Amino acid sequence: MATYGKSRETTATPERVWSVWSDPNNWTRWNSGIKAARLDGPLVSGAKGSMTTSHGSTHEVTFTNVEPPRRFRMNMDGPPLTSFAFICEVTPNGSGSTIAQSVAISGPLAFLFGPLMGAKMADHFIPVLDDLASAAETA
Repeated sequence: MATYGKSRETTATPERVWSVWSDPNNWTRWNSGIKAARLDGPLVSGAKGSMTTSHGSTHEVTFTNVEPPRRFRMNMDGPPLTSFAFICEVTPNGSGSTIAQSVAISGPLAFLFGPLMGAKMADHFIPVLDDLASAAETA
């Protein structure tokens, strides 16, 4: 399984970052790549919801590996015979945090779609992490 990701530092504490990132119902307030997001209930392992990207595609999502205030994983179907797992992590770093997002591409056609899409997807994490840091620093 190929994984592609980016990270950045922020002055916001892990708890502050978590309070912003762990609320999918409010992602549209700071993430310009999300047109709509919905989570039914709290962010816990097994929680389900949906996300509509700014390109208009809607995906059903399932959250796993939720470990407040450090990490969660959001799983969804990808292109044919693939799935995406977005791994979102917050690590203490001095008085602030390092925030990271990566995508793991798996399935029978991951060998094809990973190299085609992975690095480009990771590049889109840069503005997302910048916006997350800004939202957490001003929250």
